[in-house]
Amino acid sequence: MRIAICDDNSVDLKAMREVFRRTAPEHAVEVYSDGRKLLDAIAGGRVYDLLFLDIIMPGITGMELAREVGRIAPDMPVVFLTDSKAYAVEAFDLKALHYVLKPMTEQALRECLNRLEERQGARRRVHIISSSGIQQMLFADEIQYAQSSAHYYDLHLKDGTVIKVRMTQSEIRDTLGDSFLPVSRGLVVNVEFIRQLGPKSCVLKDGREILLSRGNMEQIHSAYAAYVFSQLSKLDGAFPEVTKR
Repeated sequence: MRIAICDDNSVDLKAMREVFRRTAPEHAVEVYSDGRKLLDAIAGGRVYDLLFLDIIMPGITGMELAREVGRIAPDMPVVFLTDSKAYAVEAFDLKALHYVLKPMTEQALRECLNRLEERQGARRRVHIISSSGIQQMLFADEIQYAQSSAHYYDLHLKDGTVIKVRMTQSEIRDTLGDSFLPVSRGLVVNVEFIRQLGPKSCVLKDGREILLSRGNMEQIHSAYAAYVFSQLSKLDGAFPEVTKR
């Protein structure tokens, strides 16, 4: 794996590299003392499997950096490093992989790497057959929404790819799972890509606004709330978890 550590404290950077050397020497580790330089690298196409970000840094904080990275590379996992527990709730809102008190220990690093492995293993695959008869395996979380088109559905992936499949809406939901919500006639949205759900419309993370089905607004809001609650329930007691020295 390629891992980036960003911390303006040279002593902490050196200590982190030493922990990696002892615990996980097989990983390629790159260090940054300036959050802007890390952001520029990612914006320029640099890909990392995991980011370790100090929260308190001059110029751009770790929280601000994580938000910017989330816009550019939303699937890049982040671990926050800090001297204080005060930012744990904000870290949770940013869906951080972990939140660790300095100094990073070998045990804490192993926990971070284990969490990353569990998150990657939890991605659910779905089997689809395109309209041309090609069989494909996709990760469900790659699909933003499915929209009907004549007797087909177009699966819109987050990378811009569109795959046409011959399926009904009920078959779409059975295949993709309960994280896909019918919001209007012939349109099923992955709730993970909903940025905002309003009284009459929802806004996706890419800025697209979708009007909700007029006759099913209450059911849509109830289904969305139930799904969000179920996801938070899975995390209850598991985050924020602070690793102590």
